[in-house]
Amino acid sequence: MNHSRWRTARERALRGEVEAPRIAAQREQIRLAMDLGQLVYDRRKVLGLSEEDLAGLLGTDADEFEAIEVGSVLPLTSELLSRIAAALRVDVDVRWNADGAVVTFDDRAA
Repeated sequence: MNHSRWRTARERALRGEVEAPRIAAQREQIRLAMDLGQLVYDRRKVLGLSEEDLAGLLGTDADEFEAIEVGSVLPLTSELLSRIAAALRVDVDVRWNADGAVVTFDDRAA
């Protein structure tokens, strides 16, 4: 396979190429999962939890937890977001705007 012909989404947009809606939706899901993974990692570090500690709080094993942190859990479900919110003691906020979905955590007041 010749990867030199691959173009980034930005390069395609600059050329006026239109991405298929299905591909654009998949790309958005991947970006959202990666953003969530980074938020989980950052919050875990703030709380001083190990991966094993947080996996236990989420009711999952270490492999499934690692998939969450690296952003490879697709699709994101409300059940998963609810478990993450409870384990990390945060409110999870997902908003859609003109640029796509944005996921954020809000610390719960003690």
